[in-house]
Amino acid sequence: MPQKPDPRFLAITAHDLRGAVGVLDGAMKELTREVSSNNADAVKLATMMTRSTQRLLMLGDRLSVLARLMDSAELELGEPTDLAALVKEATTRAFSAHARRTLRLRVDAPPAPVLVALNGQSMSAAISELCVLFCSFSQSELVVKVASDGATAQVSFDSDNPSESVQRALRDRTSTTQANAGIALAEAVVSRHNGKLQLSENDGSNAGLSLILQRAQ
Repeated sequence: MPQKPDPRFLAITAHDLRGAVGVLDGAMKELTREVSSNNADAVKLATMMTRSTQRLLMLGDRLSVLARLMDSAELELGEPTDLAALVKEATTRAFSAHARRTLRLRVDAPPAPVLVALNGQSMSAAISELCVLFCSFSQSELVVKVASDGATAQVSFDSDNPSESVQRALRDRTSTTQANAGIALAEAVVSRHNGKLQLSENDGSNAGLSLILQRAQ
């Protein structure tokens, strides 16, 4: 019978990948500073390479989270964390690496902290995956909202794309597409936080996903 994959292999691979790409990312930032803004081709190339290193860093995050999910039945949750701050950081990083130039990101969050007991690395990776997914769906603006009703905290991703194919992709959990890979990772992480993902449809046209978690007591 096939051997169950060793989560340590994934963890080591993720660590090595992030280390190598981290060096590359640092070198790219230094090179970018030397590129003249008047050299459009060089600026374009530097931007493409910087975005690619960010994508590789996110891939390292995904591998690391997968190793954690495989290694234990429960994630170790840390002290209550401001979910809004985590969402802003994760979505900004994912958006800068994956969004088209014409796409805008808007993150709406309450002024007061929304405290949730989290495993920060895994939740950040899950939110990044959903942001990447909606970057591919959205036409001109991606809206991410953080809200709370007292007992629960919600993070909603809403696209301005009314396409039926978008709604179908969000409903479908069986196909092995990049979109469903991101949703599958997010669902696994959220379930380990005793939360859930919920499909929402706006006026029967646009579709979105909401991530629902229990607030810290």
